[in-house]
Order: sequence, then C-alpha cells, then structure tokens
Amino acid sequence: MDREIVLSSYSAKGKGNSTPQDFTTRFNKPITLDSNSQYMVGLNRIVNMSFTWFNVNSSYGNQLIKYSSDSGSTFNNITFPEGVWNYTDFNAYIKNITKVGDAYPITLEFDNTTFRVTITLAQNYQLDLTASNFNDLIGFNKTVLTSETNIGPSVPNLSQDTDILNIHCDLINDSLVDGQDTDIIYSFSTSVLNPSYSFTLEPRRVTFNPINKNTISSVRIYITDGKRRLINLNGADTSFSLILKMIE
Repeated sequence: MDREIVLSSYSAKGKGNSTPQDFTTRFNKPITLDSNSQYMVGLNRIVNMSFTWFNVNSSYGNQLIKYSSDSGSTFNNITFPEGVWNYTDFNAYIKNITKVGDAYPITLEFDNTTFRVTITLAQNYQLDLTASNFNDLIGFNKTVLTSETNIGPSVPNLSQDTDILNIHCDLINDSLVDGQDTDIIYSFSTSVLNPSYSFTLEPRRVTFNPINKNTISSVRIYITDGKRRLINLNGADTSFSLILKMIE
C-alpha cells in the first residue's frame, strides 16, 4: 500500500508559529497504522519552493564593514541591505559609497583563476573586516586591511552554506546524514537554481525511512542549510509530497 501525503505551508498560515520554512500540518482524521506492519516514508517531490533566501542577512550577522580614509584615525560604516549578493554587487556598492570625485579608492574583485577575492585600497585607506561576519562571504579573516593589494587567504563562502538544503520531517528520526541519525528526509543542491524563481524537484529514487509513530495526527516539515540553521524564505510558501509505504 502506497499513499501520497501532500503538505503545504499555505494551509498552515496563521496557525501557531508556522512559517513557509517551518510548518506543521494537523490532520482532521489521523492516520492509524497497523502495529503489526512496518511502515516507511520518503519524499516523493518538492511540489513548489522558491529561491528566496538571502546570503546577506541579520541572522548571519554579515552586513557590516568599516572603512577609513585617514589611515585609521576615523572609520565610516558600510551596511549591506539584506538580499542575494554576488561579488559584482559588493564591488558596485562599495565603490558607490566610497567614491571620491571620479576615483574609486576601494575595489573588490573575484579572481576566477585562483578562486580568491582581491581588495585594492588607495593610499591612506583601510578596510575593517572585524565588525561582522562579512569576511566569511569573501574569504578573508577578521582583520583590518591596510595594504594596497589584499588577497583573501580562503575560498569565499558566498552561499553562506546554502549550497545544500535539507528537508526535515518529524515522521522519521534515523536517517543517516553525515554519520548521525537525523530527521532529514531529503537533501538537495541549490547550484542550478536561480534567485527569485520558483522550482520543483523530484528525486530520481525515493529514499524511504521507518516511521517513528503508529498514529499520524500531524506532520512537521522544516528546512535548514548546510549548518542546520533554519533558512528564511521571506514569506514564499512551500509544498511537499510524501509517500507512505507499508512493507509487506
């Protein structure tokens, strides 16, 4: 016996603390499972989801840097608005704020050959990367840059660990991920997705895990990034299809 269960954050709106990235669906009629049989559940497909999470936001604490034009005597803030940013965006924003006449005393560029970010500073300029976690986005340590040319020592983490997203489901608890038993029912790569666009995904092969209860009266679905932090979908609703299977 296979039974499809469709869960949508649309129906959970306004109920408790439900959000599109973390919602609980309560059933009018609970599903009672035969205690003499074994049941498994797997993610059939992501019916609908949108790339609406930000790589620059307050929860990551990565919006602020500071710059000085007088060799460090005084510093001015540069605060990046929440959003989906890339290196070109960072460079344009910094240049616009720090522009002096027709000159751009601070520039930021990504080198596609070395996979490193280079920050160039004019004479007497400094860039303070200690005020937030912005340094992680561009592959630098938390430090104050004072040299004319500064190359990041690390590969940038522009995605902020959202290269892989995890779909969690409270019907399971022994899905083996990274060597640990978890409630992750499906993980997927975001590398081919486009910001602001909706998408659907269907696993090539459904992975089934044993159900951890005999009566299903509700199901919680929540979505985390690679560090298991709950992501923020900024109000864009989600919908998922599960397959409930009885093992003969």
